[in-house]
Amino acid sequence: MIVAALLVGGLPSAAGAQEAPRPTGTLASGVAYQFRPDPAQPAAAVALWYRAPATGFDDAKPVPGLARVAATTVAASTPITGTPLGRLIQRAGGRLSVSAYPDSIAITALVPPDRVAAVVRAMTGDYFAPVADAAGLQIAQREVAQDLTYRAYDPSAAIEDALAGALFADGPFHAGLLAAPKEIGAIPLASVRAFAERAFRPANAILVLTGNVDAGALGAVASRDGAQASVESPAPAVPRPSPAAVSRDAVVDGIGFGWSGPPITDEASATALDFVADALFGTRTGAVQKAIGTRKATVTGRFVTYRNPGVFLVTISGDDAAAIRPLVEAAVAGAVKPMAPAAFSAARAAFVYHLLSGLQTPAEIADTYGWYTVEGAPAYAPADGGMSGRYFSVASALTPNAVAAAAARYLAVPPAVVTLSTAKPAAEKRG
Repeated sequence: MIVAALLVGGLPSAAGAQEAPRPTGTLASGVAYQFRPDPAQPAAAVALWYRAPATGFDDAKPVPGLARVAATTVAASTPITGTPLGRLIQRAGGRLSVSAYPDSIAITALVPPDRVAAVVRAMTGDYFAPVADAAGLQIAQREVAQDLTYRAYDPSAAIEDALAGALFADGPFHAGLLAAPKEIGAIPLASVRAFAERAFRPANAILVLTGNVDAGALGAVASRDGAQASVESPAPAVPRPSPAAVSRDAVVDGIGFGWSGPPITDEASATALDFVADALFGTRTGAVQKAIGTRKATVTGRFVTYRNPGVFLVTISGDDAAAIRPLVEAAVAGAVKPMAPAAFSAARAAFVYHLLSGLQTPAEIADTYGWYTVEGAPAYAPADGGMSGRYFSVASALTPNAVAAAAARYLAVPPAVVTLSTAKPAAEKRG
């Protein structure tokens, strides 16, 4: 069990006692924060984001699922205050969730406004001096294994996880996020404790407060003596020199395509590929979605903005997946041709609408700020500054030629290709 001295973090050093805190900054304890209040919201989101590889810090033996198991274990274990964090938040009328990504992990609590300070105090105290006990690990292993089993049956999740292995040669991006229940159950408590102690330090934390939150909540942030080591370096993302073609047995059938894309610092190209993904694959309005018609196929496409490189992922599943494949390939290939002005204007309006519709709740906004901050570009977060912020300013400056040029640079090369197939019974194979 890890026990450490905890102190009150205090208000941001950049703000005086009577001044409102800046939207973004660093507390005296070393904790970076995003403070984005919206008093009109009925609830608040309290999120802790950490830069940490999903497979652990031991490069010699990556363990898929370790980061998520560790974060869930801390929430389920009994801390020095006596009440597990998950139970405390539930009693407060809130909901706790843990999300893992190849290079980061997020712990988010959606809570009533009058419980924000108490939850900030408990959450930062529990994670900055993490306790991981056997009972908490057992709960975490059960919950994570169950969720990953469900995700393995989600075609888009399973295909995207396989694409990660086809696009990257090494590191947590290559290993993916899905793991078999037996692998999750085999993670030892010692590994969980070691990961938690290294990953969940105050200096490695990004606290995001959104929704109906009060500036006083920043004063409830805990700090920890002797835990001010530097922020973790970004997890390695090593693209393959050439794209791979992978066939796997799986519990679902499907086809996937993946391309390496621009880094987050190339905001114009990253936004252009966001636009391409929405124009082709956006629900109801995307060109591919319209072309599918009544055929039995589900197609998804998205650009995932990472530090370097981003990735453009397309998945196809359903009974008519093979028949739909040429249509999808032609649509992506056609993105290198500039759209007609009227069609481009309509597609951009739909793109902006879809972005704004995904930034409505405190949890959605917290996810956006957390993601872009941990990837090193907080000012590029679509939630920052609204329609006059950097992201939407870049989006409004897009032109048909600029979008086509970005597509030609990143999507006109051979993709990584993944084919997932369910194992057929012997009798069926003979038939």
